[in-house]
Amino acid sequence: MEAPRLGTPPKQCRNLRRRTDSKGDADARIAVSIKTNNKIGNTNGIGEDDDDGDSEFSITSSSLSRVLHGVVVATKAPDDVAAPIHQWILSCESKGTSDHDPTPINLRPEEWCKAAALGLSHEDSRHLARVTIGVAVLRERARRSQNATAADLAMVWGLVRDAITHPMTTGPRFSAVRSSQGFLAVPLCSLLNDGNIDELYRFHIWLPDGLRGNPDFTVHSHQAYAQSWILVGEGKDYQYTFEPVASVAEATHAVYALSWADNKNASTTYKTHQTSSTVVNTGKLGRTTLTSGPEVHRRDMSYSIPSAVFHRTEVAPDALHATLFVFDSHRGFVKDAPVLGPKDSESSTQLRDPAGVTPAALANMVDTMRTWEMLMEQGQQHSQRAEWEHALRAFNKALNLCESVPDFPNATRYKRQVLGQLGNTNRRFGRYEQARDILEKALAEMEPGSPERVEFSGELGVIYRHMDRLEDAKRAFEEQYNTAKLQSNAQAQCRAVGNLGMVNYQLSGQIRGPLLDLAIEQLTERVTSVRRLKAALDTQSSDPSQRHLFNTFTTWEMVGLSRLSLCYTARGEGKKATRAASEGVELAANSADSTAIAMSRLFYGRALLLDGQHQEALKQFNPPNGCTPAIALCKEPSEEHRTYLAELVVAGADMDAVDEQGYKALDYAVFNGDTATEMVVLSGLRQQLMRKVENEVAERQNEAKLRKGYRELFQDKLRPVLLGSNGNRNALQDLRRVYADALAADVEKATRFDVFKYVRYADFLSLGRVPCSSDKLPGSDGPLVQRFRSSTQNDSQLSGTAEFVIFFSHRGIEGGSVTTKDTPDDSNNKQYKRMLNATENFLKLHPSVDSETLGIWINHACIDQDKPAPGVNALPMTVAQCNALISLVDDSYYTCAWCSVQVLMVQTLRKSYNLHMWYEHIPSDSDGDTLREGPMDLKIVLKDKQLTYESDRPKVLFLERQISLLG
Repeated sequence: MEAPRLGTPPKQCRNLRRRTDSKGDADARIAVSIKTNNKIGNTNGIGEDDDDGDSEFSITSSSLSRVLHGVVVATKAPDDVAAPIHQWILSCESKGTSDHDPTPINLRPEEWCKAAALGLSHEDSRHLARVTIGVAVLRERARRSQNATAADLAMVWGLVRDAITHPMTTGPRFSAVRSSQGFLAVPLCSLLNDGNIDELYRFHIWLPDGLRGNPDFTVHSHQAYAQSWILVGEGKDYQYTFEPVASVAEATHAVYALSWADNKNASTTYKTHQTSSTVVNTGKLGRTTLTSGPEVHRRDMSYSIPSAVFHRTEVAPDALHATLFVFDSHRGFVKDAPVLGPKDSESSTQLRDPAGVTPAALANMVDTMRTWEMLMEQGQQHSQRAEWEHALRAFNKALNLCESVPDFPNATRYKRQVLGQLGNTNRRFGRYEQARDILEKALAEMEPGSPERVEFSGELGVIYRHMDRLEDAKRAFEEQYNTAKLQSNAQAQCRAVGNLGMVNYQLSGQIRGPLLDLAIEQLTERVTSVRRLKAALDTQSSDPSQRHLFNTFTTWEMVGLSRLSLCYTARGEGKKATRAASEGVELAANSADSTAIAMSRLFYGRALLLDGQHQEALKQFNPPNGCTPAIALCKEPSEEHRTYLAELVVAGADMDAVDEQGYKALDYAVFNGDTATEMVVLSGLRQQLMRKVENEVAERQNEAKLRKGYRELFQDKLRPVLLGSNGNRNALQDLRRVYADALAADVEKATRFDVFKYVRYADFLSLGRVPCSSDKLPGSDGPLVQRFRSSTQNDSQLSGTAEFVIFFSHRGIEGGSVTTKDTPDDSNNKQYKRMLNATENFLKLHPSVDSETLGIWINHACIDQDKPAPGVNALPMTVAQCNALISLVDDSYYTCAWCSVQVLMVQTLRKSYNLHMWYEHIPSDSDGDTLREGPMDLKIVLKDKQLTYESDRPKVLFLERQISLLG
């Protein structure tokens, strides 16, 4: 397929940065770092040891042409799709001494993508070119012995995914085939040489359908050097040696020869588009020996298998796993690469029919699972840092994927994993009822003896213990321990025995006797067993899971030692208690979990206190920053924790400290709804605040309850509606209804947060000025300001309800607070005229918005100027319920903290749900006022903004954190 060569490189290539490759084409400098041996090559995580640096990574046009040929073969692309790409690549090459001497051009991958977008007119050709660029990235990285970065893999996958899922009009035709190893394969690039594999790139996916190929033929070898880049999921690789033997009794396997068939014939010549493959017993016998494995491979890792090395890949039958894969004979090739199978079988045939599964469906599954994995990873990272609100947000997003995405692969399995994390996170955040309900429901749906049941019953036992249901907790821990023992699950046994020790300590009543002795025995077993688990880890491994397990086991050891100190104290062995707790503090020093650190400080300080070292104990109770023991206890309230908290109050611990999230002990106590814990904290605050105690405590209690209201309205009411909106702008009507119903059902919230209000645009026009909250309708005694009513109110009152509401964000005309009773306008009605002008321009931009059903939100009207607090408190929820926000920008607009709160809210909402609009209204004395879209990349930092009342600063900063959680 030869395309004409053009005399001058086209503009789209001339305008891109040009380089010549001083090292020459990668085809001429193949580096083979691993030859045929018994070890997996390059198991490092992607992104390590990238010697050349991403900024200099480029691809030559000759390499791209080479890959294109293989992509055309793999996808059966027709000439009218492929020829323009070939011509485009040639046209990008600069000319040498003659028209027959083109010089290859060298461009970065993103430059090639840009050139393809400009130089190829047909969408099918553009997608085929992008697949070519993506494959070329993997090819060049591998051949230069560079690890592909995580960003490389994300880019390559994006190019491949978009092409596979694109509804091609003329071609190419991606196809899926069933491998004998149980996965489905989609050929991406196929280059053969005399019937042998030269280079072969494919997309592999193991579906969670239980189909994993014939288990008798899992051990196999490859003709060509193989490399995989993990897209999603977990796979395990095992490697073997094979030693020929003479007798059947000595043999474990027989050698099978492999052949392939297409629609034309069957032979040992490799075929890109196969209908079946067959293995035939050669009669040669041998014995296999496992030499390495399991090597665990996860997303963004890569590994290699040299040619002729026997191995097998294991993927859980109910899990999804996907890779990008290459056979590259330039890095190793053998003609005979057999499969190992049963000694007494003759042959086996694998049909390639994918049973109706399309490549597009496979690509969409992988893309969904990559998003799910990233959300779960984010949640776990937040959990490790005790950022429970952020963790809940990530896990809830992952749960929403499982429940809302059609055909989510094995949704039951992955939903169960999310529920386990949600149960743990809610428990760590003190939300015991929610955590209990989540886990009890999940357990009711599980099979007895399942691995998940072991984990979930243990977590449920912890929740029961915190709820003071000690006998229920003990039963749950006993089930966890006994089941884990039957399953030889050492990790679950370790956790269960520690929990049993703690519940027996509580049941003992801290009195010498058999239960206390048993508790010490069990907690000692916990510490001993977790030390064995840590010793078995390979701390030098590059596998990140090893480091994660080491950190987890260290936390378990710290918890075990801290609990042992409690038991030793109860038995009057103060020195043992202090020594055990001191070891726990040392172990916690490098933890990212601030709550775990605080709890270790609690037990060490408590041991010091009981040993008479009061000042040293206070140093543990009152660290200079971060989570304190008092805060940690209030996060997970229980009778046990209240006992410790009361001891802290008596000792003089600080009850007013602020943690890294900006919360205090009282905030956590109020949010968790534990009145008894709240009272203990309040008593401590009274001691601290002395004569001002009653007023100050009331203020803090009110602030905490206000924060609780923000959390519950933001997270429990508004976010689910927004998450389920799927870009439907009518969802904002549902949002208003949910908000109104929430206030109607909760008297306390209704006193703290105002209902959603607006002024009809027609009434706004008739009034002729900026309205006030006390204004009446023209010619009537009825209020000008309308309220959005709840579902329980009479439907007859809903006539005239605004369907579209614009929120006007502005400062006072003289720069004063926009929530004061003074008018925000001047004698010339400047602000009013700007609002009219902005609305008229908005309606021109959006003719579908009916001015008859348009509402306007203006702070001076919609916030009660005689009692502004509920309206001010509700500002973020109000912005969420408005369809659009228009900022009346002036020179000082973005310095105002309250204006910035409103801007930050609409930025977050728009980025997250694509339901809200944001415009800036820019005044001009010469060219007329301008309405333009708000700058979404504008960074808002509220701590630097101006406030009329500095006492509002904590509220503004709290809103900043809450707004980030709404996204």
